[in-house]
Parts: sequence; structure tokens; C-alpha cells
Amino acid sequence: MNTLSIKLRYRPLRIGWCVEVGDFGALRQAMRMSFVQWGGRYNPIVPIGDKAHAETIMRLYRVDALHALSDSAAVRDFVAKQAHLPWPLFHDDLFTPRGEDVCCQVVDLHHPIAKLYDETTNRNPDLATPLHLFEWDSADPLADVFLATYGGVPSPDVTGADYLGLARTYLLGQRNIIPLEGELPIFDPAAMTLASLNRAYIEQHYVVRNTWDNPGFYVGRTDNFDDILTFWNLRACDIQLFFYDERHAPRFEKFRQFWDGECRRMPKAGPNEVHPTLWHRRDLPLEDRTRFGENLAVCAIDEHLWNGLNIQAPMMYFGESSSLASLGESSGKTTVSFAIMDRPFSKHFSLDQQHYVLSLDPGIGLFGNEQATFHLPFLPALNEFYGRNCHFDRRSARAEPESLGLVAKAGDSDLSLRAVEVSQLIAEIFATAGIEAKPSDAGKVVSALIRQMGGLDDCRAFKIEGVRRLIENHRPDQSFSRSAAMQTIFGQGTCRLLSEYQQLYIEPRRLGAPLTNDAVLKQLLEKGVFRPGLEFDCPNCRLSFWISLDDAKSSLECQYCGHRFGASSQLRDKNWAFRRSGLFGRNDHQAGGIPVALTLQQLVKLNSFGHPIYATGMTLRPAGAAIRPCETDFVVVARRSRTRRIQIVIGETKTRHPITADDVRNLTAVAEAFSTDTFDLYIAFSRLTPFEDEEVDLIRTVNNGHRLRAIMLTARELEPYFLYERTAQEFDIEQIAVSFDDMARVTDRVFFQNIRRQPREGNVEGHHD
Repeated sequence: MNTLSIKLRYRPLRIGWCVEVGDFGALRQAMRMSFVQWGGRYNPIVPIGDKAHAETIMRLYRVDALHALSDSAAVRDFVAKQAHLPWPLFHDDLFTPRGEDVCCQVVDLHHPIAKLYDETTNRNPDLATPLHLFEWDSADPLADVFLATYGGVPSPDVTGADYLGLARTYLLGQRNIIPLEGELPIFDPAAMTLASLNRAYIEQHYVVRNTWDNPGFYVGRTDNFDDILTFWNLRACDIQLFFYDERHAPRFEKFRQFWDGECRRMPKAGPNEVHPTLWHRRDLPLEDRTRFGENLAVCAIDEHLWNGLNIQAPMMYFGESSSLASLGESSGKTTVSFAIMDRPFSKHFSLDQQHYVLSLDPGIGLFGNEQATFHLPFLPALNEFYGRNCHFDRRSARAEPESLGLVAKAGDSDLSLRAVEVSQLIAEIFATAGIEAKPSDAGKVVSALIRQMGGLDDCRAFKIEGVRRLIENHRPDQSFSRSAAMQTIFGQGTCRLLSEYQQLYIEPRRLGAPLTNDAVLKQLLEKGVFRPGLEFDCPNCRLSFWISLDDAKSSLECQYCGHRFGASSQLRDKNWAFRRSGLFGRNDHQAGGIPVALTLQQLVKLNSFGHPIYATGMTLRPAGAAIRPCETDFVVVARRSRTRRIQIVIGETKTRHPITADDVRNLTAVAEAFSTDTFDLYIAFSRLTPFEDEEVDLIRTVNNGHRLRAIMLTARELEPYFLYERTAQEFDIEQIAVSFDDMARVTDRVFFQNIRRQPREGNVEGHHD
């Protein structure tokens, strides 16, 4: 049975609480409900006023679900329109009846309380971490700051559980009352509050980290809705901040001095990092920063802070494990089944129905299967598609950076998934741009050709010019001898010599061992590109005919006149005669499959760390987008490793025919149809012969200002194993390219600017001593 190693990650369900701007009641409710959920302090609060800003907050925090807390038509309408984020829980509310009780639908404070109790209080009360449970007067002007900072939960009548009572009983929580108009309390930094209990046993995962996480003070006004909401959302990015209101300076002073000292003692990530940092809204300038001392950093907050290029909402998780999954097949689709190991949740049966997000990293994935994948692009717009095609519940799937999240129950012990067909996935990606994409007839032929060879990597033999000439120079009904094949592969005539491909490995051989034409022909025979046979002369009609080795018998029938005769008399001194076979026996040049395969090889290999997927030729039709019906010879989809943006390459390949104005115009319109907020589009043009000047001028128009998106490839780039191995010898470029951006820059330098490498001094052509 085939197996696959899957890494499992357990993380909180990130809920975006949608509130109307200025609705303090909904704001407080969002904070209290978040503190009930284990890891809920990383939930953002989404202000519904400016639709674009609300959507920006949703994208930044990668919310898994939205919940309307304000009783407002605008808020409810906003939530209803986010079709890609269906509410994944059975009941609409976070707290639902179960029999005579009320229970939380997501993993809650029961779990960290149980873990802390088992590890400390239950075994050795002296080792228990002090837990401070703060209380304050609801009329205190700092009440909202206290709630956001120290934590608070709804009453047991709402939640069905007395969380404060559990914390006091099992963790020996100390009750601390903040007097009205009293100073902020100072406590041991190692102590816990309800807010820090909420993040116990939770860490940042490397897949998304926040580099703008300088600790310090948020300087604002305690009675300002935007300040409280911004303070919460910054802390939801795991930034260690405490609120400071200059109007209440006496109440903050002792705590300000304490926290300032703590910040300055924190380790710094780099020599230029400054602690503490003063965060404030740009429209509320700092009146007096001298009270905070010297050596400060200041961060003025405006709408640009949330655009995904500055602060990041890190991936927070409870823990992770690995599971060995078994691969199978169901209804023609590849399936994977695995056990969910080492779940970090309490084993109490009453908590089994609580939900979290199980993130699945498929590792190397379906090695050797290029038609299906478990590596799904980070496109939240396809959440429902992922749910329908991977899982039984369309509401449960969530796209994640480098993984797929599934809303699961704490008590689930195993899971089964289906792989997604690549062509169907790419069609869904195009649908997000208003384009209907379907495999073309030519694309089906090329896809079958690649499968016949055993996958893209096994198409390396086509890099050899002699191999391409051998296929091209003989009709399907024309035979050739072994010696003729060996001479053509070797590079006889106008072909590039086989000696120039010695760094190419198309078959297992010892490092440094030569690549021989005999080994190349053997590989082509094994892949069914050619098949051996014999030519016989009919003694009746005197015509020669060819018969394959599989069909050769001692008694043969002439293919022309039907005369039967014995073959033995003609076998003496008979040489093998070869013919093109399978898809290579077609008269249509395999629908241009060889240049397509070579182009895909280079594009896919270049982005191997981005888990690329590809499809051969697709017919594209408008379904809302401003394009004309056209075709693309291939599509490659990969993720950009640093920003996790989705990169798409579409293109046109030719053997010898020129690139036309229609080719350029149609593919440019397709590229323009995709949103630049999510996608980076590139258009690749490849030929096995050099481009003409007219073609270069046409392709130059693909670039949009400073945005380079044209990629051009010829045999010079397609034949070597390393893309720019030959190009770097002729032009002033780096030999190594690691991204589509690099390829577009090289194209600009080589084809549009024609910047050639200058000869070294003392090695100028024509110079003789």
C-alpha cells in the first residue's frame, strides 16, 4: 500500500467579529467572547463602515469565519456577502444548547486550564504560575482598556460555564480589584492574567511571522472607539502592547515606568531595533513623548499599516504532529486516510464536539502524479471548491499559506481526503477572473504525450536537437535504420552535437560517465517514442511493407495484396527498421507537444519550492472578463515563497512558426483580467528557433510600465538543464534564476535591451601578440 507523510498542525478557529463603527457594546462583546475561546485573543474585530478597509482586515488576519455582533443591516449584509467564508459550525451562535446545558462550539478555556492544572497545581501547587483575575468598576473610564488588557468573559448564564470559577478553583487564581480612579496594578511579568491564559500553549508558526512586532505602548484615548479597536487588533498580531492615555497620566505612571523597563530589557532581533515603540493613530499626534524617555521608535498608524506589506497576522498554533497516511482510490480519485495523532485537547467527553482548525501539510505530495494534487494555492475565494472536492463538507475547508485547513472536532481521531484534479483546479482559478477555461484538444494530446513519457522530468531527451530532428524528419509511415538514428542523435549535419549535452541526465548513469547515442535511443524505445520492426518484400506484388516486432510471425500476410508467405527466407542479414509510435505516430507534430513539454520543464523546475501545478493547452472564453475566445498552450500556477502571492504563467509555444499580433493581444487581455491584489501574471513565449525582430517588438508590449511580465525562451534556454547556462555565456546576466520575476528581468535584458557580455581584457577577438 502506498503511503504519504502528512504534517498536522492544530490551530484556533480565527473568527472575525463584525461590528458597526462606534458600537461599544458590540466591541466589548467581541472581546469577552474572544477571551472564552482558547486562542481567541488572535481574533480580529472587523469594523463595518469602509467596505474596502473591512475586507483588508479580513485578508490580513486570514479569518476563518465572520460573525455579526452589531444589530445592523449593514453588518449583516457584509457578512452575508462573504460567500467564501460560510459559517462552519452547526449552530449560528458561539454558545449553543446541548441537552439541558449550554456549551461553547469552539475549543475554549477548559483546555488550557486542564493542561495547566495537570502539569502544575495537581502535581505540585508550589510550581503553579500565579494567576491574577482582575475586576474593575464598569463606570471606570479605563474599563475598556482593562477588558482588552487583562481579559474578561461573559456571564455563566450566556456561556454555560463559570470560567472564572474554574480558574480560581483549579489554578488558584487570585482576585484583584482595581479601585475606581486607582492606579494600574503592577504584577510579576511571569504571572498570568485571563488574557495570557487565553494564549497558553500557543506559539507562532514559521509559515507566517510578524516582523513589525516591536513591544511598547499604544498611545490613544480610552473613550475612543477606533483606539480601543486598533489596540485590540494590534495585540491580535501578537504584539506586546499596553495602552497609555495622556489624559490619565497619573494612573498610568507607575505602570508606564515598569513596562518601559521591561521593554528595554527584551532581546532585540537586530542592531537597529528599538524598544519601546510608541504606536498611535496618525490623526492623533503625540502631544508629549518626552515622558517616555530617549531611544524610542514611533509608529504612526494609518490605513496602509494593514495592507499586508507591513504588519502581519502570524499563524498561531497549539501544536503539531506527523501522520503516515495511506493512499488509495475512490471513484477514480486519489484519496488519503490518516489518523489524527497527539491532539492537544482535553480528553473529557463533554469537550469532544468543540471545533478547531486542522492544518494539513502534504509534504512532497503525490510524487510522480502530475494530474492531481494536495498542494492547494492560498486562495480563500476557493474555500467552497476545496471543501466540495477534498472533503465531504463544503463549509469546512479553509485555504492557508502552504497548507489546507479543515474545521474539525476535538474528538475526531481520523480523516480522509480526496486529491484535487489539477485541470479542474486551474479552471476554478480562471473562473475567479471571469474566464471559462477548458482543456483544448491539443492540450489533451500534449498531456497524453507527457504521461506516455512518464512525466515532465522524463521528457529531458527532447532537449537533444538530434532527437527532435529524428522525430521530425520521418513520417509515421517512414522507417529508418538503427545506424541512421544513431547518426542523427549524435548530431550529424546541422544538429548540435551530442557532446554538448553531456551534463544532461536522461537515464541513471555514473557521475561523469558520457551520454551516448545508444543510451538515448534505448530511452526513446523504452518510452514508446519509436518501436522496432522489420521490412519485408512481398513475393507476389513485389512491394515492401513494414511490420512491428510484436506482430512478426513465421508466416506473414502482405499488407497490400493479402498474399501469405514464409518470413524465414528473408530474415538473413535483415536489419531492424524503426518507426514513430503511439502519439508520436500522429501527423500533427503531436499538437506541438515537444516545445510545450520543454517549456513546462523549465518553468516548473524553476519554482519547484512553490509546489507548482501545470496544465497543457486550454481554451479560454469570456465569462465576465473582457477577453476574446482564445487558447493558451500551457498554464503554470505556483506560489511566491515570501509573499505567498499566486503566480500564473500562460503562454504560446512555437516550433518554427512566428508569434503573431493576435497571440500577444489575446494573452495580454487574459493577464489583465486577473486581480493584481492576489495574482502575479506572466506571459511566456517560446520557440525552438530564434525570434525575429518583428516578434520581439510585439512581445515587448506585454510589459506594463515597470511591471515586467514577458518571458521569452528559445532553444538556447530550453535545451540546457540549467535555464540560463548558455545565455549567461553570451549576455551580461546571472546564470542562476529562481523565480518568474528573474526570468522576466532576464528577458528584458537579453531580448529587449540586448546587453551582451563584454569580453575580458586581453581576450579580445582578433588580438594577436
